[in-house]
Amino acid sequence: MKTETSPVLRTVARMAVPLTVVVSVIIFFQGHNMPGGGFIAGVLVAAAGAMYLLAFGADKAKRISWWKFSVFGLLIALTTGTVPMFLGRPFMQHSIWNFHLPVIGNFHLPTATFFDLGVYLIVFGTLMTIFVELAQERGKK
Repeated sequence: MKTETSPVLRTVARMAVPLTVVVSVIIFFQGHNMPGGGFIAGVLVAAAGAMYLLAFGADKAKRISWWKFSVFGLLIALTTGTVPMFLGRPFMQHSIWNFHLPVIGNFHLPTATFFDLGVYLIVFGTLMTIFVELAQERGKK
């Protein structure tokens, strides 16, 4: 069901949605050195999704099974927590991988980043599922 939305909202959304996604990615990656991380970044990217739904409708979004993002995120988070156990370390013990990248130089990647990725996907998938279902309910009236 196509609903008419404000041209101002559509114009603002065209700029704000990509900007919000970029800020979400920045907050995700700064999460191990400063406040931030997977949860708030997932909320931000879902807010971008909600803005898109309000501006352009839920027709395209309802074709995607958003809950699958949540399931995949849960699998990533659980795997990140259990792999150390199989290596003889405590559950959820993380380490830091250090390596050299040609252009960037020395780079360190905490394995907790993968746990945060799981949280990011869980939050994003769950909120988008809720938003799309609410949009469909609104369309039924």
